[in-house]
Amino acid sequence: MNGVYFYWLAWSGWVWVTFFMDKKHPYRRKWAVYLLTVIIAAPYKDDFLFFQFHLSAFVIAGFIFLETRRKKTRTFLYLFLTSFIIMLAYTSFLMFELFDPVWVLFDRKFMLGAVGFYLAILLHNEKRDRMLALITGFLAGDFLFSAVLWKFHFPYEVASMTFMDILFISSGMLIAWSAVEALISIMSKATVKEAEGEEQKTS
Repeated sequence: MNGVYFYWLAWSGWVWVTFFMDKKHPYRRKWAVYLLTVIIAAPYKDDFLFFQFHLSAFVIAGFIFLETRRKKTRTFLYLFLTSFIIMLAYTSFLMFELFDPVWVLFDRKFMLGAVGFYLAILLHNEKRDRMLALITGFLAGDFLFSAVLWKFHFPYEVASMTFMDILFISSGMLIAWSAVEALISIMSKATVKEAEGEEQKTS
């Protein structure tokens, strides 16, 4: 069933942000609004020009605009470049799958999610920029793939439930990776403090 991963991860994220995250966190309310809005908008469809899309595409596009409008020119250009790379990887994966599906050995959602996750980790060090590049690249790639199929008169819905599954699987991987990085950082700092304490005792 398409959308299962999306709904499970999105609702889990919303519950965590709303009820468990520190209420003083500066992004708590914003993230809760984003998640709830995209959950509400996801099932609804509309047509614009030659695109068939779910309304969640507008929500995601609004999120991208609000998160990138205050970026400095240099940072914005690098984010644009990395998003473009992820967009090409996403569209290329779908095109290869369309013409030669034999090489897709595992669940395509996890394979495509892993590709986006790996590229975001490879291209960015900052957590928020990783997520922004991933979301922007995937959404732009979905629009590009829809435009390619339109030329061959194949219907394709942008930001469909399948797309939302892939996006949230990849985002979940990024969040899990960031949590592991934070844990390693805490453990390394604790180890350094213990080593410094032992040196002071011996001296």
